[in-house]
Amino acid sequence: MDFNSPKPIKRFLIIATLLSVMSQTSCAVWAQTYTFQPSDQPLQQSVDVAIAVEGKVKMKTTRFGVVEEKVKVSGSQSYEQWLSYQRATQLCRAVRYYHDVQSKVSIGEGQVKPVLRMDRKLIVDQYQLDQHHLYSPQGKLTRDELDLVNTQLSPTLFYQLLPQTPVNTGDSWQLDSSHLSAILALDAVAQNDVKATLESVENGQAIIFCQGEVAGGVNGVLTEVQLTLRALYDISSRSFPKVSLEMTERRGIGHAKPGLEVTARVVVESAPVNEFITLSDSLIQKCNRPMTDQDTLLSLVPVADAIELELSRDWHVMMDQPELLVMRQVIRGDLVSQCSLSRLKPLGDKQRMTIELLKQQIQKSLGERLAEFTETQQQPLQGKYRHLRVSAVGLVGEVTFQWVYHHVTDITGNQYLFVFTIPNDKVSQFGLQDRQVVKSFVFRAESSGKQPIPASASTDTTKR
Repeated sequence: MDFNSPKPIKRFLIIATLLSVMSQTSCAVWAQTYTFQPSDQPLQQSVDVAIAVEGKVKMKTTRFGVVEEKVKVSGSQSYEQWLSYQRATQLCRAVRYYHDVQSKVSIGEGQVKPVLRMDRKLIVDQYQLDQHHLYSPQGKLTRDELDLVNTQLSPTLFYQLLPQTPVNTGDSWQLDSSHLSAILALDAVAQNDVKATLESVENGQAIIFCQGEVAGGVNGVLTEVQLTLRALYDISSRSFPKVSLEMTERRGIGHAKPGLEVTARVVVESAPVNEFITLSDSLIQKCNRPMTDQDTLLSLVPVADAIELELSRDWHVMMDQPELLVMRQVIRGDLVSQCSLSRLKPLGDKQRMTIELLKQQIQKSLGERLAEFTETQQQPLQGKYRHLRVSAVGLVGEVTFQWVYHHVTDITGNQYLFVFTIPNDKVSQFGLQDRQVVKSFVFRAESSGKQPIPASASTDTTKR
């Protein structure tokens, strides 16, 4: 063949081009494209969760400044779960019954084991339009109970790991910051570079690998997270048999929570079940309803065990001792108000607290900080408890504050005093929340049918 002739060269180029096109066409034909979707039918599952955290916490003290302590958390959960996803409303709701919840938290030399009460093991977990909520239809959770069940990697968030468009093996996509916020149990995510990749598809199961960094916040405190997440997605059942998360977190010290430098590992494994042990169709139907404002409230029983309060979730206990309870309200990192609750020494025989006597005690307590009293009110609480309310304003340094005092006397003469302290620039935001807190006040002895301990039996160090 004469390669100096232009005809063979032309023929060679044509053949080479055809082979190249055929090769590309062949690859296009054999390349598999996948479209992943949430399940159209509710899933019935048995779920096991393993949690391990290790590192240190940082706490700010008045006497010693910032103090660091080692922290270690180990936990496990087992529950049965009904999980439904509504494509039209993007609502993912899970109804769970917890058969076993184990948790051990070690900080320094101390150790606590939070528990979930027997009558709070029914939990609803739902995620819709960037809003993630957990509550118990059986009654209000305590803060410890909420923290116990509100862990990273909630199954109601798993569908947010899926790509929104068809993908091939090796393709990547970004995860939405709002979804990551809920997955990591944060309040918000300001920015992230987490990239999800379809790593492989074998035997009808896809492996999604996620890795990156997240900058966000909890209670207004900045936190930085580095994470690696691996999810196994079953294509036929449209469910996640296993999702694991490994992360490191550096969190600043907040108004109500300590700082953290920890590493954590969370593993969630689920399997389909034909029948539930505890969840029935009627029970699921009762729980599969819109959430109410009452569902989001928390129950607080101070350590003295004499009273109970219902609080919004932005209230945090700072001190809980037999003689004093101190709480702070933190909203998106801002300290909005502080509340102290104490049980007062009983008055003498046949003496009753009056508005004028309460004002005298307030004036003695505030001293030169008091500018003026702005409002007084006397009205029975819950129709049977003597209740006095006094508001005052004054200066602490150059900052103006409002103080709201609520004095409550039970049917046997026991006295309780609420003191709400609100910076002047937060008064509008705070509104009338003091009334809501005091209105929820319950004497546990009365609610249980027991006779309250009379004030005459109290000592100088009366416990609440």
